[in-house]
Amino acid sequence: MRPRHSNSRLADLGRFRPARLGATFLLAASLASAAVDYDEYARLLDTYATETGIRYEAWAADEADLAALEAVLEDWAAVDLPALPEPAQKAFYINLYNAAMLQAVFDHWPLESVKDIGALPFSIFKDDFIRQGDRRLSLDDVEKGILLKDYFDPRIHFAVNCASESCPPLRAEPFVAARLDAQLEEQTRDFARSDRAAQVDHAAKRVAYSELLQWYDGDFPGEHPATYLNRYREEALPKDYAIDWIPYDWSLNAAE
Repeated sequence: MRPRHSNSRLADLGRFRPARLGATFLLAASLASAAVDYDEYARLLDTYATETGIRYEAWAADEADLAALEAVLEDWAAVDLPALPEPAQKAFYINLYNAAMLQAVFDHWPLESVKDIGALPFSIFKDDFIRQGDRRLSLDDVEKGILLKDYFDPRIHFAVNCASESCPPLRAEPFVAARLDAQLEEQTRDFARSDRAAQVDHAAKRVAYSELLQWYDGDFPGEHPATYLNRYREEALPKDYAIDWIPYDWSLNAAE
């Protein structure tokens, strides 16, 4: 998750649609062969993802689990996406973004911020280091060129994780088609009710909002940042207060 910038190459990324097959048993066979195995990725998330961040240091010290993450991405590179139904594709791309972001951290470990990877700030988001099928994708390709273009859903902003403190936390389990809507709802609710999303100063009658809501303001319904967040909050944010923006903290979302 980072500010939206124009990138003409993103427009060239086509959407994969489930193939139309003539017989039910052929479709079932195709879906079975294309099914994504999330078991090992789930184990890694359960081991290292916490409510306060990722236990990068412990993960980096475990050569077997570093190799396991690489193997996960290697397996996913061979997934036959056109054979998957749309919800499964959407869940896959969210997981792909998050796993690839983790891999980028370990490829440049030790690290203080992902924005420092590469010759220019935020270069990692433009680097085509993700393999999927016959394509080489960047993080921007996956997020902006695929997820937010072909599977548009404002809640995606709270599901993809950029390995930074201000980013909505990485979910400690894979996203899966059968529970995707509930998972996205929970991610959005947790973010909307956190200090990452909004900080209210009643004395000064001001509310500071995450810059994420400013960068992607066109993706959220309503003309005020509180409009969307209030759908998920128990205590509504006042719309008559002055608006400030919380500076985005790009330091690594590391936990002990």
